[in-house]
Amino acid sequence: MKLKLIGLNPPEENRKVVLRKLPAVLGRSSEAEVTVEDRWVSRRHCEITEIDGLLVVRDLGSKHGTFVNGQRVDQARLLPEDTITVGLTSFAASYRGGVRANQPASVLGNR
Repeated sequence: MKLKLIGLNPPEENRKVVLRKLPAVLGRSSEAEVTVEDRWVSRRHCEITEIDGLLVVRDLGSKHGTFVNGQRVDQARLLPEDTITVGLTSFAASYRGGVRANQPASVLGNR
């Protein structure tokens, strides 16, 4: 599954990152698949992975938390057009499909 993250606010505004391989880490580290220049973002802030056809975002113990659609999460499914916020930086998730896009939220225990 190909996932595109689209920056929603400066300095990442309109930045488009295409992730063809998962899992992918978002963070300040140059070793992260998606490097985010935001001092409120941890070096390894969160990870996006695919589990049984669902895209899942998982916080990696960040100091300031990971948010999906404004709600702080430890782990949550990621649906098309959901917003991920790390530090002061937000991205819209854009993708098609997923074998279980209509899976109930209770599967992950969050959201």
